[in-house]
Amino acid sequence: MALAMLLTAGCDRIKPVVPSVRTEAVVPEILPEAGPSAAVAQPAIDPTVPALTINKSAQVIVLGYHDFTTGKSRNPMEINVDHFRGQMQALKDARLPVISMADFLSWRRGEKDIPDPSVVITMDDGWKSVHKLALPVLKEFDYPFTVFLYKRFVNGGGRALTTPEIKEILAHRGEVGSHSVSHPLPSKIKGLQRKSEEEADSFLHVEMKDSKQFLEDLLAVPVRIYAYPGGYNTEREQEIGKEVGYEALFTVNPARVTWDMPASTLSRFIIIGNDPADSNFRRAVSSRGTSGGDLTQALLGGPEGEQLVSTTPQPDATVADRRPLIAVDVSRLEGIDPATVVMKIAGFGTVPAEYDAAAGKISYQMQEAIRSNECQVYVTFKRAGETKTDAVNWRFAVDLIAWYLPEPPPELKEAVAPEAAMADPEAAPAAQPAAPAN
Repeated sequence: MALAMLLTAGCDRIKPVVPSVRTEAVVPEILPEAGPSAAVAQPAIDPTVPALTINKSAQVIVLGYHDFTTGKSRNPMEINVDHFRGQMQALKDARLPVISMADFLSWRRGEKDIPDPSVVITMDDGWKSVHKLALPVLKEFDYPFTVFLYKRFVNGGGRALTTPEIKEILAHRGEVGSHSVSHPLPSKIKGLQRKSEEEADSFLHVEMKDSKQFLEDLLAVPVRIYAYPGGYNTEREQEIGKEVGYEALFTVNPARVTWDMPASTLSRFIIIGNDPADSNFRRAVSSRGTSGGDLTQALLGGPEGEQLVSTTPQPDATVADRRPLIAVDVSRLEGIDPATVVMKIAGFGTVPAEYDAAAGKISYQMQEAIRSNECQVYVTFKRAGETKTDAVNWRFAVDLIAWYLPEPPPELKEAVAPEAAMADPEAAPAAQPAAPAN
């Protein structure tokens, strides 16, 4: 049975508005009607030239860096430049193509194809070390990259990038995006929202619109992308981002970007500079998802197709458990080869999932806490007599705020969480459950 249910959710894209051009009205000259003329010859179509095809199953690894040093990393956001060079060499050795932000946006618009997977390199804030230390490395590898700048730090003296340095970056395959006006902390935005939604809206409009205009005026380049400071964002910020003209807005949720991921909440792997295990970088480049295409969506079913598998959690469900059981019920399928069963989780890579043939279930109990508010899962296997690999992929949401809220004391049947904790989980008292060691 051929099932071809494609979940091609539209991407939130902001299309540039073409300004109208005012012209003086011209009275057309009336000419005598011409006699029949020969048809205009149409250019011949070369059958050997393939039509443009866009791989909507491609995945993009967006890496996020901050500051660079020649010595020991003093904080998570600072990375030794030799360590950074080693990571760039690892991308080259793994033959992972690094593409520009412009190419990434063209792919999202359906104008250009990209390799699968591809890598996009980004850097936040605008530290002088980007020009002094990172730029020579990126020139060495001929890698394009993007710097997200916030207005008050540009030309801010000391360790901040200057206009000439930014222009030199632009001349060597660099691009720029906005990172707000003042890089506000989440507590600032939450406080304004509690005080007045109107005041918060006004503040966010200034932060997101003025920074865009400032960079466009300063550098004479279009600014189409935005990185949320600290990754924190709300639905209202996402709406304002679209309103002021951003085509893509990035979070710090560690997952690969897919074709149908909303443009207002695109994922990034933030690289931790003082992590000796290099965990985030390794997860980013090694967690190879699968492109299921028609077959993947056919297994999950749809309005016109028979659902052959079911998942736990369900697609697009929201869970509060940060270590959930992840499973696929394949009891309706026969002939699965246990040796071919693979489960991959974005940000964690391949996990040791178990296949219970008698129960018809592929499952894995998460051992590490999920750190982003969205989780993507990829499961592949082969069945006897089938030439193609079966693939099931889906995503679900994780309610991080609910997980951090304090639990009721064990001696009471009911308890009310403090109002401050409900309004702002960062203000929760020490009585909340201990954070996982991982």
